[in-house]
Order: sequence, then C-alpha cells, then structure tokens
Amino acid sequence: MLVSLIQILNNIVAEGKRQGLTQKEICQKAGVSEITISRAKKQGDIRFSTLEKLAKCVGMQLTTSADTPLMTLINDGELFQ
Repeated sequence: MLVSLIQILNNIVAEGKRQGLTQKEICQKAGVSEITISRAKKQGDIRFSTLEKLAKCVGMQLTTSADTPLMTLINDGELFQ
C-alpha cells in the first residue's frame, strides 16, 4: 500500500502534537509557512526538501523501502538480505 504525501504530512503533524507542538510551532521550527502545509494538504503536493525539514523538526526521518510484500520476502528467505 502506498502512502500519500498527505498521509506523511499528517503523520509528521501528529508526531509534533504528541510532543506538545502545534502545527504553527512545527512550521516555525522547520522554517516553513503555515500556508505551505495548508496548500500541501489541499493539493496533495509538497517539495521533498520541505517535507524533510518538517519531519526533522519532530525527530522523524523520511525513508524509502522496496515495494515487495513482506510475506514474499519472508517466504523467499530474503527479508534480511
């Protein structure tokens, strides 16, 4: 299942809230305007560099992973290769 940029952005904001930060404070820490987040949520598009700044300010890291189902990797003995 692919995760959309909006879901990633929502996860970042949710993590910030768990840390007691408002969306405004997250934006301030990342040096990003609140309008940027608002537009991103509406348009489903945001620069990777901006998303990365937001993630870092709440202690998160953006990563990629193979699009291979986990059970296939386990069954093929390739999970830890």
